[in-house]
Amino acid sequence: MTIPTDWPEPGGRPPAPSAELHRIQDFVNTNDVEAGRDAIGTPQLLHAWLVAAGAMDAGSRVTRDAHDRALAVREGIRALGLANNGEPLDQQRLAAMNRAAARLPMVPAITGSAAWRLEPATHGVDGFLSGLLSTLVSAMADGSWSRMKACRNDACKWLFFDQSRNRSGTWCTMAICGSRMKSRAYRARQHEESPAT
Repeated sequence: MTIPTDWPEPGGRPPAPSAELHRIQDFVNTNDVEAGRDAIGTPQLLHAWLVAAGAMDAGSRVTRDAHDRALAVREGIRALGLANNGEPLDQQRLAAMNRAAARLPMVPAITGSAAWRLEPATHGVDGFLSGLLSTLVSAMADGSWSRMKACRNDACKWLFFDQSRNRSGTWCTMAICGSRMKSRAYRARQHEESPAT
């Protein structure tokens, strides 16, 4: 599967170390909160994105239900990324993702005497989403998911892979969101400390 290249990592941050985790990043980051641009905001846009990603044939179509499932999975994964960054877990988004996941068929694939993985049991939108959730479950099992975080800047929420040694990354990039949030906090403190007129 081709990974779209129109969603570069901010500040030159390296992407997730595996193609599968990078695919999750690319999918979640289709919603550019700061720019107000959603690359999969309609069924037609989702179709175009999946075709470009090599996940769907151009002749296939995306139903409204499949589009709703895609958005639920995307925002549920973002909620998990925010939780990895110290934010409260959005239980509504998690429940919506789990409802969508219940409609996505996956099967175990045995790869050795003690090795297995989940694989999509269908193609198209649901196959793509099943693959994402399979990667999510595997990353949770091997511990790599804890490094996948969503930026704590509410105007950003970009999903990034925290490659810092002590897993202390908070912002998608310190030079952009980190600087903005520190400036915002400084201004708020100055406002609180200034005498009332």
